[in-house]
Amino acid sequence: MNKSIKQVYWKALLKRVMLHLLFWIMIVTYFAWGFGFNVNYKASFLNALFYLPGHMFIVYVLLYFLVPRYLIKKKYVYFFTGLFLTVACCTGYAIAMQLALTPNDRFRGFTMTTGRAILPFFHVGGIAISIKLLSYWYQQKQQTLEAQQQRTLAELELLKSQLHPHFLFNTLNNLYSYTLEQSPKAPEIVLKLSALLRFMIYESNAPYIALSQEIALLQHYIALEQLRYGDRLDISLVISGDTNQYQVVPLLLLPFLENAFKHGTSMQIDQCWISLDLSVIGDTMNFKLVNSMDKEQTFKNNKTGGVGLNNVKRRLDLLYSGQYHFETLMQDEVYIVNLEIKLNELLPRQDRNELLIKTEYV
Repeated sequence: MNKSIKQVYWKALLKRVMLHLLFWIMIVTYFAWGFGFNVNYKASFLNALFYLPGHMFIVYVLLYFLVPRYLIKKKYVYFFTGLFLTVACCTGYAIAMQLALTPNDRFRGFTMTTGRAILPFFHVGGIAISIKLLSYWYQQKQQTLEAQQQRTLAELELLKSQLHPHFLFNTLNNLYSYTLEQSPKAPEIVLKLSALLRFMIYESNAPYIALSQEIALLQHYIALEQLRYGDRLDISLVISGDTNQYQVVPLLLLPFLENAFKHGTSMQIDQCWISLDLSVIGDTMNFKLVNSMDKEQTFKNNKTGGVGLNNVKRRLDLLYSGQYHFETLMQDEVYIVNLEIKLNELLPRQDRNELLIKTEYV
């Protein structure tokens, strides 16, 4: 393990050294051309190399001291003071190099040629500051994106954890009432509830599942509720289209059905009914759920829509932003849910497993 870490470290160090070396080769070539490469390329390269230590000085002072310690932290007084001192040092170095390169002009002092020799320091310094600020901006952007992704994942997990106990408690309440009555339907409820819990524990952790799996979950839930309501409940379930070709996020549709039972049929004493029509046309899923309502309870119990319904609305915003249309309608003793989602094709199981791993370790 330590050997692997060392290899990664040395590889990163070598990459950094090569990038710096490439940068300085480009700088020397650029200023050699500026010093008159077309006239005497050898003298131009020598001039550029003479000034290279001064250029390296201002670049590394800016990159590793002034910019990260003062400019990025908005300590502008310290930054400009340090920049002034650095430029003063570079000016002294430029004068020294100019006198060394033109010894016959030693007594002319600060000439126009010397002034032009200082300008490259500003060019190199500006390039260094630009590189550092662009690098800092890119890192900050990546950190912001990662933080947003982490917050989204955390929120999705929270919403999912709220859905599970909400559904579980409702079903356990049904089971409890049957066990009190010692009903022969209790074992069947336990069996179907076991299948649902198995799905929630093992399948719902995947980022996406086949639409057919989500439909199977709905059918299990309907079967449980039919045991509870008996002949008093009339259910119409129509599924059409290719449900095996496309995928959805787990537990996306179940809360709508759960809401129909909890805030619709459970409030009715007489005959109640639910109609569910799910169709896949092209890559679009149309989900329409209609349930009967008690007229006196319609507004009171559907003003907020229930915990599960509110959570699934939030999940739609997070996972299908711009790719879905959702609306609910309340009419006379009828509550209607219309959901239209653009679906993605189902990934092979291996790709879904890789997507799950990436999601867990982002």
